[in-house]
Amino acid sequence: MRSVVFPDQVSAGQRFHLNSEDYGFVRKYMSMFPRESRYPSYDNTEFPDTYVKFLLFGGEKKWPDSNIRILNKPGDAYGFMLDIDYVADFKNNIEFMVSAVIYCNSDGILNDDKYDYDTIAYPFFRHLGRVIYNYEMKRKRKHVPDLSSFRFNYEEQEP
Repeated sequence: MRSVVFPDQVSAGQRFHLNSEDYGFVRKYMSMFPRESRYPSYDNTEFPDTYVKFLLFGGEKKWPDSNIRILNKPGDAYGFMLDIDYVADFKNNIEFMVSAVIYCNSDGILNDDKYDYDTIAYPFFRHLGRVIYNYEMKRKRKHVPDLSSFRFNYEEQEP
């Protein structure tokens, strides 16, 4: 995530071979809500804006504040759920990056499609995200983040 969000902050060997326009493209589409996507278009009842945004929202089907953007790489398999996020709040001018993984397979059987995502993982991620977000809201900063490179016009999209 750091290599995508802040490529200049990682060693050359950790960077992708992308130009600044390519990085902008990746960041834009990672931060886009399903309702903003034109290609492909998504049914918002099946894919709410919080779809696969585990941190902060953890399975809740709601419309998040559009001032908050999350660039993330989520995943779930065999009882593991993970989310690696960069969160930017334009209204409150805060940002943070976090990665978390949880194992939630109470029966211990793999590949049975019986995992505790709804009862353990989603609430965990929702709570973790909100704890960190609330902390960041109160934390005094020496430097105000420049979030300008994370503001996108979602109306303009590649076909």
